[in-house]
Amino acid sequence: MIVQHVQQLGFHDSVDLKNPEDEVNEYLMRAIDARSIDRLRIEHCRTFLLNFRDPQKEAKYVKEKDRMLNLYFFCSVICFLTILVIRFLNMYINLESILIIIPFTIILMLIPIVVYMENSKTKMNYFKISRIIHRNRNVAQLVSFIMASSMYALVIIQTISLPDEINSCNITLYQNNFTQRNSESLLLNDEDCNPYIFLDYLLLLVLISMIACAVYQVLISLLKTIILLLAMIGYIFVYINFNRELQMINRKFHSIGHDDTIMMQYLSIVISLGFLVALILHGQQTEATYRLDFVWKLQATEEKEDMEHLEAYNRKLLDNILPAHVAEHFLSSDKNNDDLYHEQCDFVCIMFASIPNFSEFYIELEGNNEGVECLRLLNEIIADFDEVLSETKFECIEKIKSTGATYMAASGLTQSTCDMKNFGHVTAMADYALRIKEKLTEVNEHSFNNFKIRIGINVGPVVAGVIGARKPQYDIWGNSVNVASRMDSTGMLDKIQVTKEVYQILNEKGYPLTCRGTINVKGKGIMETYFLDGYSKDTPNTNITVNPMDCLNSEL
Repeated sequence: MIVQHVQQLGFHDSVDLKNPEDEVNEYLMRAIDARSIDRLRIEHCRTFLLNFRDPQKEAKYVKEKDRMLNLYFFCSVICFLTILVIRFLNMYINLESILIIIPFTIILMLIPIVVYMENSKTKMNYFKISRIIHRNRNVAQLVSFIMASSMYALVIIQTISLPDEINSCNITLYQNNFTQRNSESLLLNDEDCNPYIFLDYLLLLVLISMIACAVYQVLISLLKTIILLLAMIGYIFVYINFNRELQMINRKFHSIGHDDTIMMQYLSIVISLGFLVALILHGQQTEATYRLDFVWKLQATEEKEDMEHLEAYNRKLLDNILPAHVAEHFLSSDKNNDDLYHEQCDFVCIMFASIPNFSEFYIELEGNNEGVECLRLLNEIIADFDEVLSETKFECIEKIKSTGATYMAASGLTQSTCDMKNFGHVTAMADYALRIKEKLTEVNEHSFNNFKIRIGINVGPVVAGVIGARKPQYDIWGNSVNVASRMDSTGMLDKIQVTKEVYQILNEKGYPLTCRGTINVKGKGIMETYFLDGYSKDTPNTNITVNPMDCLNSEL
């Protein structure tokens, strides 16, 4: 269909049609090269920090809303609850540890609740804070950093109970040796004293806290790396400080039937290091992907805006060639564009305006650049006429063409602009004729010229259509057009001559008109015409003066 449009408008000769398969392959190769991840990452992002090289792009990225933010906090709550369950089921509980857990619990539960309130319509401060978190990535990163740090702090602070457990087991072992109880009774009576598996549980909690940090994709990789490194260093510090004493207790229990734990094999550090490396790489890759997605989104938005601007420019260009309703006809996909476009218009108001003495002004001399300056002034005059048409009150008027110093326009060419009840399109044309007459007076004042305008207006049926495959031209034809042209050619300078049909309409609307009398119009014979003297008044006023010479001629 688009090809038909191009061919019909005469542009097909300059279009070099390629093989569709080659064209698609070429386009895909350009797209693949343009979207190379490595090239884009080097071009737009810094190597380690991964922030954008362009500060404006970084500012836009900060304001970009992360639609998965609620999910990040939901996953972190799941990790927090898992840590609490493991803590209370498998580790030593005392009053001090409970007092420490309570404030962290409040923080880790209150922040997600505030974040979830973003879609609420309430005007409370909590909801305002939630909207700020969602709309600014820096604030979201700060809140996420607090959540991840609190989760790790809650885990590592549990080590305060480790000395109590070690002391409890040492006392138990001493009492067992003093009473010389057998190993079986030791297992039965002191089964809660098991500090040798504390570091295994601590490793599990540290890994969960590291996973809770990793789920915050909104966090930049630098902050994630800091939290993960702190988690790793904290665990290694606890391991080094308590490992030797726990090994001694474990050997005593091992001698009475307990097996070695994974901790004793030094695999816990290897596991934590593996988690650390994997999560850091994951954070780097995720942030790079997020930022590249943002770059592609910006590129797609810019391309879409460019396409919209190009489409608007092409539409405006087409509207300057053809009327809007005619352009819509050719752009519509449900039309048979091979047919000749034409339409019958029943009641159109046609105007011809010419500047007869412009030919006397046009002289080709070296001083006026061989007539170019004369044409420049004519262009300014026509442009002023076109500018008046852009006003809302004249939107029913369509410029048809300008030939030399003659300007042609028509109103009521469509059903939406043809007002058969109040004849608004006719009165609009009358006002437009008066306006361009005033415009020419202004041009004369500024250019020190004495151009005279001659205008003719008529109403009646016309046939409108587009002629030509190359440089198509919209035009109107009919007897009414010929009469309007005769109203111009037989008119008087600085006068607006109208036919009797136009007079009957304008007279009812309160426009002042003067009867010129009867004139001989080529192809029409004797016609009675009138001059339009000014704008409509509040009350109808015929203001008609009969030409005495006309009466004298009739008596003769």
